[in-house]
Amino acid sequence: MANFIESFNKGLQAADTARANKEEINSVIEQLSEQLSQAVDGRLKIEIIQKNEPIDTFNLSPKDFFSRRTYYAIVASNPLAARYEAQELARWKVEESGYPCKVVMPDAEIYCQDKTALENALSRLISTPAAGKALQAVMNQPLKPDEE
Repeated sequence: MANFIESFNKGLQAADTARANKEEINSVIEQLSEQLSQAVDGRLKIEIIQKNEPIDTFNLSPKDFFSRRTYYAIVASNPLAARYEAQELARWKVEESGYPCKVVMPDAEIYCQDKTALENALSRLISTPAAGKALQAVMNQPLKPDEE
């Protein structure tokens, strides 16, 4: 006879591990965001958001509009800016169990098996010329009138 209780317990443990991994990943992203925000007087926020794949508007059908694919991205925004205009730094992929996760840049895909690898990948990301340009653009966005 199959031992369903053993499988059940493995599933519960896997869910606990996945939750802990995702909390750890979120804390790394929050640490990155907090450190950058402090360095530039609150003009940067890093987060992971869901975005829509670009579509061909010339040949757009209703079916295409409603079946748009989405993806996750690591973006930078300026909380003090007059308008929310996030700049995409990289695409982001994460497994159901949290790790491995993947930072996808135009010239590299970095697989992260743990917290240290994720921290190294994010450090590499923000040190690239493309990310530097995007971060500068975000920091230089016009501020809200009461923030100037």
